[in-house]
Amino acid sequence: MYFCTRLNGLKILTGIKNILLTAFILCFFQANAQIWWEKRTPHVSIWEYPRSNSMNLLDREYSRSLHFGFGLGLNAFDFSRIQNSDNTVSVPGQGNLALYSDLIYLKPGFNINAIADYRLVTNLDIRFTPGIFFGQRQLDFYRRDTKGLVKSVPVTSNYLEFPVILKYSANRYTNFRPYILTGLNTRVNLSSSINMDSERYIEMKKLEPFAEIGFGFDFYFDYFRMSTEFKISAGLINCLGKAEATGYEYYRRSLKSIHSNTVGFTVSFEL
Repeated sequence: MYFCTRLNGLKILTGIKNILLTAFILCFFQANAQIWWEKRTPHVSIWEYPRSNSMNLLDREYSRSLHFGFGLGLNAFDFSRIQNSDNTVSVPGQGNLALYSDLIYLKPGFNINAIADYRLVTNLDIRFTPGIFFGQRQLDFYRRDTKGLVKSVPVTSNYLEFPVILKYSANRYTNFRPYILTGLNTRVNLSSSINMDSERYIEMKKLEPFAEIGFGFDFYFDYFRMSTEFKISAGLINCLGKAEATGYEYYRRSLKSIHSNTVGFTVSFEL
């Protein structure tokens, strides 16, 4: 199922990235402004969580540093910085052609993650969130001369991912707490190799490192904490493999490099 098309989808994705970056900056300054203010208010300590007698809180969170949970998320997987080769390639039945590729359609994916969170200090946690990440992409190859479509090649990407994240939170206000995060994510591509049966003619690298930033909001309930989180992941390396599909070598030879890019929304629950 298509998520959106080139006419508006990539513009929407770019807009979402800009919104995430802006929100990341705003949350960062909000958290620091709150601490700056409390430093000038002697009766409020920045080393303790604010409490409210009228709200139901998770008291056990104050007495332990390590807690666990799980997250469910949706994502949009993209290719950024697609570099095409300037060389002509031999396409059966069409002769020597100069091809270029683009990602036209964005498709939805989803991810499931476990969460282990350790509080380093009051406002800073380190999180390990291993999980399974399912993404879908499609590279469309065109003739440079006529702009005609030659072939749409699916690039199914199923990953095991191992993010290590630093989470910096503002001081808690009743049962609400904003936070920002940044970290590194190593993904292992379980479907990286060429598959002729499914017409997957492009090989991807097995390991892909990502840099991640994002922001979110914690909501506290009687027995658990729910978080809503927005995050972008930028691939740090060229993820294009070297292998060529027999009889379809021209697809790989028309590409120089591609990088992965992800925007995701996750809802998590922690005890």
